[in-house]
Parts: sequence; structure tokens; C-alpha cells
Amino acid sequence: MPMFNVIIKRTEDIIFSLLILVILSPILFLLCLVSFLTQGWPIFYVSRRMVTAKKEISIPKFRTMAKDAKNEKYGLERKYMKKGYLDIPLNSEVYTPLGRFMEKTQLVEVPQVILVLLGEMSFVGNRPLPKKNVDLLKENFPDQWQKRFNAPTGMTGVTQIVGKLNLDAKQRLELESLYSDVYMNGNVLRADVYIIFSTIILVLLRGPGTYVSYNSAKKIPKVLH
Repeated sequence: MPMFNVIIKRTEDIIFSLLILVILSPILFLLCLVSFLTQGWPIFYVSRRMVTAKKEISIPKFRTMAKDAKNEKYGLERKYMKKGYLDIPLNSEVYTPLGRFMEKTQLVEVPQVILVLLGEMSFVGNRPLPKKNVDLLKENFPDQWQKRFNAPTGMTGVTQIVGKLNLDAKQRLELESLYSDVYMNGNVLRADVYIIFSTIILVLLRGPGTYVSYNSAKKIPKVLH
């Protein structure tokens, strides 16, 4: 892996996390207040996630679901678990009205900028997963699962700009592995700029036409080297 990629990655993480904290601080304070008044406590949801194939840390995000979201009455894992990836559509009853807004705008992930600043995560990378999900990936993709962890975990990534609900588990793992290839051997700066720009477009315009196609995303290693 080129040392240049490591340095570039860390530099962009520090710059972006500081910018987000400075620019969005008033919005974050307002979100905390509105969340407390409309949804009650807790404001944040903290879960243990694998950031490498062996390392697990606590990942914070704004709470966007009902307090009893893990209750079997919602059956989230039964309905939406796909061989290690749990992707819950926004029309699910488990989301609160404010939660749907935060998910659509990706504000739900902003508390993680603290972890980016501390070097525990990256701004762009493959999303961290609960250990249970990683175990399912091992079971279903024994020869491929670990490759996704060759790149840092991130707040946004290639599968987010394609749309997680537009992918099956095999396709998602393939795209995450391709991003790892770019991180290990390609031009990660160009790849990250492309993903960040695509994420901004997706958040601002939000619609079927704003997602990057699966076939376009597969070309990232060729186009962005």
C-alpha cells in the first residue's frame, strides 16, 4: 500500500471532520434539542461495530428509530437481513418522523466525525458492521468477506452512493472490495473526492436519478487509478 494514500487519507479526514464540526455545530445543537423534545431520551444510539476484521469499537449516531426497535414485533432482522447486511427501508414503521429526515440527509452519521478526528474511522470507507453481521458475511462469503476490511471504515462510501437497497449482498461486498483495491493500490484521493461529491449530490437532490449505477461503481478501480 502506498504511504502516500495513508497520508492523503489522514489529511483529508482531519480537514473534513474539522470543517463539519465548525460548520454544522449550530445544526447539531438544534437537532439534539428537537430530538429530545420530540423523541425523548436517548438522543444518540451507540452500537458496537467492527472497524477492522478484529477490532470492535462503539459507534455513535443520532437515534432515528423507536426506542424498542430491536423488539421482535418489528422483525427487522427477519425482514431485512441480507447475508450480513441489514438495510432497513425508510418506509419502515420503526423510524420516527425526525429519524426519517436525519436518515435522508445523512445527518444521522455526523456524530461519528469525532471518531474520524481521533483516527478510529475515515470520512470515506466501507461502513462498520456489528460482529453478528460480520459473522454472517464469513459464513456466506468465506473467501471474500475479509477484503472489505483492507480499507478503513467510513461515514460514507461507494455502496452509499449506489444505494444499499439497490444492491444484494454479493454486489455490495464486491463494491466494498473494489474500494479496498483502490485504497491499497490506486488513487484514493480521486476515489474519495468522487464519492464525497456523489454523496453531496445524493443528499441535496435525493431521487432515483441521483444514485450512481452499480455498473458505473464497478469501474472505480479502472477510472480512478
